[in-house]
Amino acid sequence: MKILLTFTGFHDPFSEGPIAGERETGPVLTVNAERHFDRVYLFSTPSTAQVTAQVQEELLNRHADRKVETCDVPLKDPTNYLGLFKQLRTHFKRINNENPEAEYFICVSSGTPHMHASWLMLAASGEIPAKILQTRALKFVPQGQTRVTEIDFTNPAFPQIKPFGPLVEEDEDGISDFQTLCVELGIVGDHEAFTKPLKTAYTLSQYDSDVLLLGETGAGKEVFAQLIHHAGSRRKKAFKALNCAAIPEALFESELFGHVRGAFTGAVAERRGAFKEADGGTLFLDELGEMPVSCQAKLLRAIQSKRVQGVGASQDSAVDVRIIAATNVDVKAAIQEKKLRKDLCYRLSNTISIPALRNRKTDIPKLAMFFLDKWNAKHAQQRRFTQEAIVALMKHSWPGNVRELEGVVTGSAQLCPGKMVRPEDLRFSDILSGDIFDPMAEPQEGFDLKQFLDQTRDRLVKRAMEKTGGNRSKAAKLLGLTPQAVSQYLKTRSGNED
Repeated sequence: MKILLTFTGFHDPFSEGPIAGERETGPVLTVNAERHFDRVYLFSTPSTAQVTAQVQEELLNRHADRKVETCDVPLKDPTNYLGLFKQLRTHFKRINNENPEAEYFICVSSGTPHMHASWLMLAASGEIPAKILQTRALKFVPQGQTRVTEIDFTNPAFPQIKPFGPLVEEDEDGISDFQTLCVELGIVGDHEAFTKPLKTAYTLSQYDSDVLLLGETGAGKEVFAQLIHHAGSRRKKAFKALNCAAIPEALFESELFGHVRGAFTGAVAERRGAFKEADGGTLFLDELGEMPVSCQAKLLRAIQSKRVQGVGASQDSAVDVRIIAATNVDVKAAIQEKKLRKDLCYRLSNTISIPALRNRKTDIPKLAMFFLDKWNAKHAQQRRFTQEAIVALMKHSWPGNVRELEGVVTGSAQLCPGKMVRPEDLRFSDILSGDIFDPMAEPQEGFDLKQFLDQTRDRLVKRAMEKTGGNRSKAAKLLGLTPQAVSQYLKTRSGNED
C-alpha cells in the first residue's frame, strides 16, 4: 500500500499557469496525477480548511479509487516548529498503526517553509520512513519531462540528521529532568507503548519502591532498571546487576549473601555477596524466574528483614538495598508451576510491562540510527541507512527485540561495502529470524487467513519431518497428531494416493 502525506496550501488545488488567465494543477493534484497512491492524508490548518475541502473534492473526482482523509492541525501559527512536530508525530503514529506495512511518500511543495522543514527533518532522521516528493511549476519544466522529482537523502551532499530521543511533555513533575536522563542513558523511543511504562518507571523511582520488570528477552529491562536507579535517591550509590540464569544453583546463596573463608570447598577467601556490594544502592536481579525456589524464600526474608547472613557466618548484618527484579516468563504460569513463589511476587508488587519491539515499530528507525551513530563514532566511519533499508528494518519481526536490532545494525555496518547501508546489506540472523518461529502475523489489507494457516501447517509438518529424518511416527509425536493423520496430510499435499 502506498500512502501520500501532504499539507495543503494556497497553490492548491490550482495555481496560475505560465500563460496569463490560465491555471495549472497545484502540488497535491500534480503529484497524484503522476504517481499512484492508495491513500492520501491531507494535513490542514485552520487557515487552509476551505482549500483542503476543495482539494479533497478534486481528488475524489479525479481518482475514485483513492481514499482521502483530512488530518486537522489546529495551529493558529503555521510557523510554530514545536507545534508542527507534535502534530505530525501524533498523526503519523495513528496512521502507521493503522497501516503498519505501508510505503510512505511526503509531498513538500504545499504549505509553509516551516512545514516543509518539519517534513524533511522527520524523514531524514528516519522517524517517518518516507520518500520525499517535490513538484515544479510548469514554467520550470522542459516539455515532456515530469513535474514530480524525488529528493534523495542518500546523496552525500545532504547532512545527516540525528533522531530525537524520548518525547514526553514537560510538566510540573519535572519531566524535563526525565528527558535529560533518557539521553544520558541512551534510551531512545517515543511510541506511546514505550513512553507510558517508561514514565511509570520514573515515577516509581521517586518512592524508593521495589519493582518487578516484565518483558521479552532483549526488550530493555536492564535499561529500565538503570533509569529507576539513576532517577531515584540512590543514584550516587552502587548499582549491582546479577544474572540469575548464569549462576549454578549451589552458588546462589553465596552470590547473594556472601560467605566466610572456609565455608565450603573452594571458599578460599571471604566474599561479600551482591546484597552487601549494593548496600545503599540498587540490586538488579535479572531473569528472576531462573532462581531456584529454595533461594527465593531466602531472598524474600532478606528483602523483608533487610538483613543478610553469609554462608558460614555466625551472625547476620543489616543492609539497605532497593530490589529491581526482571523476568521474561509468564508470572502467573510460573507461580502455578511452582517455579516462582507467590509471596515473593506479592512483595515485588510494583510491576512494569515493557513492550516488545514489534509493538513499537515507529521507534525502530530511531533505535537503528542511534546504534549506527554509536558504531560510527567508535570506528570513525560515516555509514548511513537508505530509506529502503529503514523500511526493511521496520518490516522485520524482531523476535530478539532491541538487542537483536543492535546486533543487526552493528553487523550490517561492519560488512557494508560502502557508506550507504542498503536493504541487501542488512545482516539479519538466520537463527533468530526463522519464519516458522516468527511472532504471529498481523491482520492487514490483503491478508489471507486460509493461506496463512495452510502455509504455517505446511512449514510445521515439513520441519517435523526434517527433525525426525523423515520418520512419520516421530514427526506425528512432535506435532501432537496420529501417524495416520500425518501420512494422510502428506499424501494430500503431494497428490500421491499410494
